[in-house]
Amino acid sequence: MLLSISPGLMIWTAITFGISVFVLWRFAFGPIQKVIDNRRAQIAETLENAESTRAEAARLLAEYRETLASVRAEAEQILERSRKAGDEAKNEIVDEARKQAQRTVEKAQEQLERDVRVALQELKGEIASITMLATEQVVGRSLDDDDHRRLIDEALKAANLDELGSGS
Repeated sequence: MLLSISPGLMIWTAITFGISVFVLWRFAFGPIQKVIDNRRAQIAETLENAESTRAEAARLLAEYRETLASVRAEAEQILERSRKAGDEAKNEIVDEARKQAQRTVEKAQEQLERDVRVALQELKGEIASITMLATEQVVGRSLDDDDHRRLIDEALKAANLDELGSGS
């Protein structure tokens, strides 16, 4: 028969199996389990490190975005202040140019008025001289100072030179 039960063989098979299990447990399964546990611990630690690194990267990204937004806002403020300062400087320059032009026009008007007064004075003197010469030739004699003055005043009133000088 193929299958025969022999108690001695069963005992030795059981003892051999027990010894094999003990040897495997002691020298193979223990160290293998230890390696598996160590590997499991390393993987858990790596996952924790990766998670903390990801959280740190997210925090740094948020901080970077916040800093970038702050820098952009500050740059906009600087640009706005520069624009305002440029506009103010332009307005000041334009105002100063207008004032300078106004002063130049006023000086020119004053100079023109002075020149007109001087020309009128010279004209009065010329008229007085011409009147004296004409009077001497008409009358044929020289007049005294009072007569000269009276004739000069009458000639000037007739020429209306005073109105010419004050009419400008």
